[in-house]
Amino acid sequence: MTLRSVLLGDEVILSVDGIFDGGLAPTYHQAIEDAFAADVRRVVVDLVQATAVDGGGIAVLAATAAGCAARETQLIIAMPRGVEAVITDPAQVRLLLRSFEPWQDAG
Repeated sequence: MTLRSVLLGDEVILSVDGIFDGGLAPTYHQAIEDAFAADVRRVVVDLVQATAVDGGGIAVLAATAAGCAARETQLIIAMPRGVEAVITDPAQVRLLLRSFEPWQDAG
C-alpha cells in the first residue's frame, strides 16, 4: 500500500495504491492534517489504483468526510471505472464503498 499526497494551491490529491486499511491510517491522517493546515478547499481521494478498502480504510475516509464538512471543504472520492462522488456526509462513505462490488468482501 502506498499513499501519495500532492498539494496544488487550495486542493490536495491523495492517491492510494494497493489495499487501503488501518495500516495506512497514520500516514493518511498526517497528510490530511497537513492539508487542513494549508487551508485546502478541496480534498480529492483517488482510489483508482486501490485494490481493496477494508473497515479501517472506510473509518479513516468517514473521519475525513466529517473533518471536511466541519471546515466546509469539498471532498471527492474517485474510484475505479470512472466513478466519482462528492461526499457531504460521513455516512455516504460506507454506502459508496460497500456498493463497489470488487471491495464488498474486503472486510
